Amino acid sequence: MGNNNTISVGIIGAGFIGPVHVEGLRRNPNLVRVDAIAAMNQQEANEAAEKMNISLAYGDYRNLLANPDIDSVHICTPNFLHYSIAREALEAGKNVLCEKPLALTVEEAEKLVLLSDNTGLAAGVHYNLRYYPMAREMEERVRKGTVGEIFSIHGSYLQDWLLFDTDYSWRLDAASGGESRAVADIGTHWMDIAQMISGLEITEVCADFSIAYPVRKKPIGDVTTFSSVKKSENEYEKYKVNTEDSAAILLRFSNGAKGSLSVSQVAAGRKNRLIIEIDGSEEALAWNSEVPNELWVGKRDEANQLILKDPAQLGESAITCSSYPGGHQEGFGETSKNYFRDFYTYILNKESDSSLIPAFPTFRDGLKEMLLCEAIIESAATSRWIEVRNVIREL
Repeated sequence: MGNNNTISVGIIGAGFIGPVHVEGLRRNPNLVRVDAIAAMNQQEANEAAEKMNISLAYGDYRNLLANPDIDSVHICTPNFLHYSIAREALEAGKNVLCEKPLALTVEEAEKLVLLSDNTGLAAGVHYNLRYYPMAREMEERVRKGTVGEIFSIHGSYLQDWLLFDTDYSWRLDAASGGESRAVADIGTHWMDIAQMISGLEITEVCADFSIAYPVRKKPIGDVTTFSSVKKSENEYEKYKVNTEDSAAILLRFSNGAKGSLSVSQVAAGRKNRLIIEIDGSEEALAWNSEVPNELWVGKRDEANQLILKDPAQLGESAITCSSYPGGHQEGFGETSKNYFRDFYTYILNKESDSSLIPAFPTFRDGLKEMLLCEAIIESAATSRWIEVRNVIREL
């Protein structure tokens, strides 16, 4: 444990999401401090450490794990590294917060769940979007019964960063990103938040995948995700794409409700838009992550409402995710800050209360999303409804 009862944290991965974790952690100074970062090599680690004012830099994550003063690690690497690093971190006695997906296969995710259970260490997956205040307000309205019986849940998660055939990221490679891309990368965020808000489980799926460009052009040399820099034709090499750019998914929920989800990373103009609508017997609720501080409430016999984020007028769950007064906008950065607050408060409190239950998305939630992806991939391959498995095998 760090000085002043704060927790010492190490970040593994210095790409796009690593600095996001650093920022979110530093907004919880009473709980944690960021003491170390590991990257692909020592030069990259040194540059990241200098840029973010982190004292320790490691060119090999194993050296970070060997440091006995680091209490917790955040895994912010490409997907294919998640399982091995998480396993080694837990075996080294570190609490682990991993980016999604938790692993590349259900079997790997099951092993991590069992290992985290056996160690008793905190183990979370970064499904941070459930920490938007108005998403929590939706959850509270469902819980209190104001929505009534849920009839349907539908929506989309749309992006455009892979719209052109010259757009490239390591996520396009199944060996690095996994058998599913768009669904595993962003669709799981939607499914996580849909189940959190509704309190229901997705039990069956029927999916159809689409690949916009079966052959893309990969820029020669270093590639930055989300970059808009164009190159001349002779600066590209062709490669085959084997993961989905978009997906259409029908859903069945545990109460009999029906749903649908559209996922795309080739939707022009949609930068990072998650939309979810819940239709109930008393009212409907709709929320758009690109307008995160507004919640639409649909009525039949009275005027519809547009509720603005104001802690003075929201439920308890939404208030805990609201850092600022009404009229002060909160967005993506606050979601990680809120998640990390829950994660590290749990670690500190668990020392005096071993019966404490995590309030954050755990490795079990990560496994749940892996099981959903497994069923969706099978459905897309066979063109039929697939039941979602819900079992952890003893290993």
